[in-house]
Amino acid sequence: MQSVSSFAFLLAAMTVAFSTRAEGFLRFDIESANDTLGIDSLGYDLDNKLFEIDMATVTGEATGTTKRDAIRPIRTIESKDIEQLGAHSLRDVLRSQLNFTIAQDPVLGASMKMNGLGGRSVNILIDGVPLTGRLNDNIDLSHIALNNIERIEIIDGPMAVEFGTNSLAGTINIITKTDIAARIAIDATAQYESVGVQSQSISLMKNQNGKHHSLHFNRYYFDGWSPSDAPWDGFSDYLADSSRTQLWNPKLQNTLEYKAQYQIKDWLIKPRFRGIFEQIENKGSPRQPYGQFAFDDEYSTRRFIPAVEVKHYGEDGQTLELMASYQQYWRSREAFTTNLTNLEASPLNASDQDTTIMNTFQSRGSGHFFVKLPWNVKAGYDASYQTFSSHRMEGETQSMTNLALFAQANWEQENIRLQFGIRKAHNSMFNAPFLPSTNGLLKIGEHRLRIAYARGFRAPSLKELHFRFVDINHALYGNLNLTPETSDFGQFTWTWNHQKLELASQFFTNFVSNQIGLIDQLDGTFRYQNFAKFQAQGVKINGALQGKRLKLDAASSLISSQQQIDTDAEVLARNTALECSARFDWKAANALNIGTALRWVGPTQRIISSGEDAVEQLETDSYSWIDAHVQYTSPSQRWSITATAKNITDVTQILNTSSAAVHSSGSTLLSWGRSFNFRVNYRIESKKHE
Repeated sequence: MQSVSSFAFLLAAMTVAFSTRAEGFLRFDIESANDTLGIDSLGYDLDNKLFEIDMATVTGEATGTTKRDAIRPIRTIESKDIEQLGAHSLRDVLRSQLNFTIAQDPVLGASMKMNGLGGRSVNILIDGVPLTGRLNDNIDLSHIALNNIERIEIIDGPMAVEFGTNSLAGTINIITKTDIAARIAIDATAQYESVGVQSQSISLMKNQNGKHHSLHFNRYYFDGWSPSDAPWDGFSDYLADSSRTQLWNPKLQNTLEYKAQYQIKDWLIKPRFRGIFEQIENKGSPRQPYGQFAFDDEYSTRRFIPAVEVKHYGEDGQTLELMASYQQYWRSREAFTTNLTNLEASPLNASDQDTTIMNTFQSRGSGHFFVKLPWNVKAGYDASYQTFSSHRMEGETQSMTNLALFAQANWEQENIRLQFGIRKAHNSMFNAPFLPSTNGLLKIGEHRLRIAYARGFRAPSLKELHFRFVDINHALYGNLNLTPETSDFGQFTWTWNHQKLELASQFFTNFVSNQIGLIDQLDGTFRYQNFAKFQAQGVKINGALQGKRLKLDAASSLISSQQQIDTDAEVLARNTALECSARFDWKAANALNIGTALRWVGPTQRIISSGEDAVEQLETDSYSWIDAHVQYTSPSQRWSITATAKNITDVTQILNTSSAAVHSSGSTLLSWGRSFNFRVNYRIESKKHE
């Protein structure tokens, strides 16, 4: 075990990798900066300003490119969209996105589905580093604060060749800000939401002599919410009666980020650190008969992510690249009895306490070098070593090692671009499949045609392999005989851009085999098993009109999916999910922006246990989600005020209905209802003199 750990740590500390920068291609991008993601100003000398070149990136692209000419279709959420939505976390943003379903658990946090698949099938990255530390196989979306985010890029379908596991449904890359516009800058933001949410953040930035440093701190406090709460919450505490139990639990979260960039000749070094500290209170109802005591839980979470990237840009177009990171995810549950007369707390039994610790070492190096134009090849490695410790794991501590080699061949000539990828991995617990991918882009005037195929997989998690949790109410077991989930994904996309108008359509199909889930063993126990097949086909259509002061976006999608619960069972009837969305933004004056966003989600089907050793397929209610905002920005651009009315239709949960009845127990918690958010931002900066 020690040798495996040492080997993984060594990989995290070193690499030999090759990649390129096509300078002519980047020059074209810079000349077309208004169509390039992440570039604010690139009027600098290419040989000396690597910061700006490095920012010209798109998720999954070998070199900097434009969104229009990226080989994959990409959905982009910019920082201004985050501000106007009044979003505090990734949960708030994805609620407004087509084909995302967000659900809330009082203890586990916010989970999602993307294109019909659960959060375990979505790979979430922060600056290219995959997040680990999943609860119930989901990353808690409310963990990811957004006050320091430049943009969010969303790609449908697997990116297993580039990033490995957990991307059967898609990939979300969250890109943090690198503010290089000023020599010194201070940026402060304060938000208040009417349900009892307040957050404050401050960022300090300095740029000098090819060096960038930034420090960001964000504090988020939520005092909990129940339907009986007043429309405007004054942060009151409810401690000694039945109102102390809330549908949404109180939460305190602090996020600390440090980011730097050093340019030393042709070298670019980017160390960074992200730390998240969270505390959730789960208050129980007063115990009968006298109501003097209550059983309470307190959940504490820490997430540390130090990482470093190193890139070298050579005169011949070759570069060296390395990413190495370490993540620690720590979560504890403290259960105790609270005396409601004097508020003294006494710990419950040791079996009611638990601490989960996950440590992950990751290193990725890629090579991109020209073999013979128009061909070029990218090759690299991906390595990770993970440990999982908990009293609910067999042996209390388990580990897993993943080592992979991958390569991509790119061919480009005039209006055609092709990309072929392969990945082969070795895993210490199971046989990993061979993963191919193919992407193509054809440019015909103002038209762009894209076609893609990708083989995806999801490795069984250490929890699914080794979990063992038995108490008076539960008996859950892992399974060492699990095999990876695999998928075959295909996609065709057409886009047309003409001056201020853009139209696009997309068709995709996804077949997933060996899905993993908990199966009732019919003896009072549940075990993780490979049990199901899933398939989905979908069509998406969208259009956008960009005027000088007016912007309109509209989109619609229809996804048809089918689930087989057991290999010996009948395939269930197809589920259909129809969605529509629209967004309107109007620059009413130079300093005033008004807009609204609408999303309508039609009835969908869910599968639940009928309680008779069988399953039942129920239909959920349809619902509408509407947000509206007004934003004022001062003429000096130093400060802005944004007021957002969120969830105007007052949606709190959706119910599962059958032909005979409404099953409230099958409801899904979505939101705390209608609320109003106020955001104030102020910036002080000292301009660079170059």
